[in-house]
Amino acid sequence: MMVRTARLEDTPQLLRLIRDHAQYEGGRATIDKCVLKRLLQVEEPPVRILVAESDQIAGYAALTTDYSLWSGACYGHLDCLFVAKEYRGRGVGQILFLKVREEAHSAGCVRLEWQTPDWNRQATEFYRRNGAECLSKTRFVLQLDAG
Repeated sequence: MMVRTARLEDTPQLLRLIRDHAQYEGGRATIDKCVLKRLLQVEEPPVRILVAESDQIAGYAALTTDYSLWSGACYGHLDCLFVAKEYRGRGVGQILFLKVREEAHSAGCVRLEWQTPDWNRQATEFYRRNGAECLSKTRFVLQLDAG
């Protein structure tokens, strides 16, 4: 299993995994093939998408960077980490997570943040095993008009 940056030819498999991830968490992914292709083609995309693959893409992770005024430093935001059902329990998530940590560190980030649903015990246990601590906050979302 190797982890690499997602490429244009990954679009169909990656889009399927993104949609599966949203469905798994009870949501719906609205990204379409054209938007995903643009993200994979731009020189400096707003999100770094990594894929784990052997014969096919087994999982993906998405990393963005942001800035914290409290710490006066950059931090990484793990937007997504998802492993296809047939690959779970094989260390794919671990490989992806370690690569995300490495990428965030290389980008000058002092910490990595993310959220996962409370009901996803498998994920919370995985993150705790990897040294993460849970900081409880309430997450708010306000949808803005695109225009």
